[in-house]
Amino acid sequence: MQDIGRLKDNREFCDEDGGNDIILKIKEDSTTTIYISESYFYDIFRKPPLHGLGWHGFTRDYHEHKGAFNYFENDNMAEMSNSMEYLEDMMQYKDKRFRYEETRAVFDLIADFLKYAIDTKQTVIVKVE
Repeated sequence: MQDIGRLKDNREFCDEDGGNDIILKIKEDSTTTIYISESYFYDIFRKPPLHGLGWHGFTRDYHEHKGAFNYFENDNMAEMSNSMEYLEDMMQYKDKRFRYEETRAVFDLIADFLKYAIDTKQTVIVKVE
């Protein structure tokens, strides 16, 4: 069984300067929540792959302003219909060199969060605030 202690109300990487946070929350257990500064999302998802296969998961949502990143609908909140799609999308960036040293830890935290949701068959809610 996976140690989920660091997935419980984790604010280690939130933006303390008043910028946007991306919040990932398990719908069925609101205490399983991580808060990530949007600057880390930018570091991970900037310069997306241009392989012509289309964007998926966070890459699509972040760059095309869909789901929780659609600032004009849904109160900046969306339910992930397919967490595996988002995890597979994340893995495209696993070998990327990030601008910020902490981004690697953020990347691993998000990946672990998604793996936990998939393994336990729970729903992820994404909120931008």
